[in-house]
Amino acid sequence: MAGIPQIKVIFDRRKNASAVNPGTIEIEVSYNRERVRLSTGVAVLKQQWVGREVINHPDADRLNEQIRRIYDGIHGKMSTIASKKGEYDLSLLKKLKKIKVQESSTSFLDWLEKRIYMRPVTESTRRQHLVMLKCLREFGLIRFFCDLTPKNIRLWDDFIHKRVTTQSSVHGYHKRLKPYIVEAIQFEMLESNPYDGMRIPRGKSEGIKFLTEEERHRVEFLELYGMTEKARDMFIFSCYTGLAYSDLVKIKKSDVFRQGEDYCIRDKRLKTGMPYTIVLLPKAIAILRKYDYNLNLMSNQKCNDQLKLIASMAKLHINLTMHMGRHTFATWALTKGVGIETVSKMLAHSNVTMTEKYAKVLQSSVIQGYNLLK
Repeated sequence: MAGIPQIKVIFDRRKNASAVNPGTIEIEVSYNRERVRLSTGVAVLKQQWVGREVINHPDADRLNEQIRRIYDGIHGKMSTIASKKGEYDLSLLKKLKKIKVQESSTSFLDWLEKRIYMRPVTESTRRQHLVMLKCLREFGLIRFFCDLTPKNIRLWDDFIHKRVTTQSSVHGYHKRLKPYIVEAIQFEMLESNPYDGMRIPRGKSEGIKFLTEEERHRVEFLELYGMTEKARDMFIFSCYTGLAYSDLVKIKKSDVFRQGEDYCIRDKRLKTGMPYTIVLLPKAIAILRKYDYNLNLMSNQKCNDQLKLIASMAKLHINLTMHMGRHTFATWALTKGVGIETVSKMLAHSNVTMTEKYAKVLQSSVIQGYNLLK
């Protein structure tokens, strides 16, 4: 009886390691006087290897995890190279090595970047996914497929908490990564989902933020110049149309048409593909004419940066953003008595349930108003 294969981790088999030259780390499988050595893709200096682990190395945790996963992976594959008689053909292990072991040291981040650009999403969504990728790169502990462990996902969660202030934002980072984890499993780049058994709370929404008519007027009548003026005008246009940034920047002169005495725009929302038709109120058409029907004046991020300055100048104690213009339009329309179903169509919502959140906000603001009167 030949027994069972012996599997062990070997450092610096060729005796090259020194204080300045790294030695390689391999997994050796011995069986019936035959040996197969599999590379782990890890090489460290002599003083950085003690016992069976990497120490005193800036990436020690990741490298040890990489070695462990390859070692465990080989253990798991032994049953696939065993014959019915219980004998092992190590030549089959060499083939498995070429297909699977090398994949463990493949760059997950490079693969992720390619998949982000291949994913059929809007450019605004793609930018959010690229922000998630940038966060992973800065985190540093998830670089290869073998780094996708529950421990590292939890550490990344801690890292995100230091960057953003709300749990809903933290949840957003994880939500954007998860579909790519599923893809990696489908492509057999990853054996298991590191999110299995892990719950990332959604957190409570901060609620809808909007400007009152008086606050909108304060922004509208500020004397501004240059980039700040352009950002203000884009925001006010959103306040009078309900269009999101991604929709207002793609307006062309050919999109505007006359219907009786009114000027209108008929288009589809970039985010959802829902069709909409809006009547341009006098102040909205005035802004379009001011910029020759081209409101693609700056990026959303630059707009939001300018709006922070504008909020301070208008003495608004709120984090003013472009999307708040859409919220401001919706709540303004409802307070003026426009029916909720009509407002839903104005905003090109897929169903009226999405619009009801504005009505709920208004109910709470009414109660706050009466409290002030008391």
